[in-house]
Amino acid sequence: MASAMGLFDRFLSSPEKRALAELAALAGRKETLIDRLRRHASMCPYPTIKSGIDRIAEGQAESFKILRNILTDRDLWPRPPEATPREGSNNWERLTSDLEVLRVIAVGMQKEAGVWEGIDLSISQQIAQIAVADSEAEEELRALALKCDPQALD
Repeated sequence: MASAMGLFDRFLSSPEKRALAELAALAGRKETLIDRLRRHASMCPYPTIKSGIDRIAEGQAESFKILRNILTDRDLWPRPPEATPREGSNNWERLTSDLEVLRVIAVGMQKEAGVWEGIDLSISQQIAQIAVADSEAEEELRALALKCDPQALD
């Protein structure tokens, strides 16, 4: 009976509540990604790759603050993901899994920017800026992952 109530809640809830729930999930993924990037930067022995990962993590942290403010203004919190990808045995594997997480976040942010256009234009613009920054970070992280040797073990 409880699961049926959850199903009905989905259909009866407002578009804003559904959009906020999705935003909370994306913010939780972003928070997890920031922790992963910082941990992976500390494990990286190459200074240029390490500084690039740190730069991406800082950019993600800035956009996370914006998302957290949007959510806390509405008495909500970021929702952590149910599962996280495995860490990996070398820099290439770790960065490749981080890249996949970032890709999912970037695509989600792009979709949410469109959803929020009909709800709150100012929030939509903030999310769109985050989506652009996430796409740029995705390109930078891809370039860093390509510099790593996939056959090397740490």
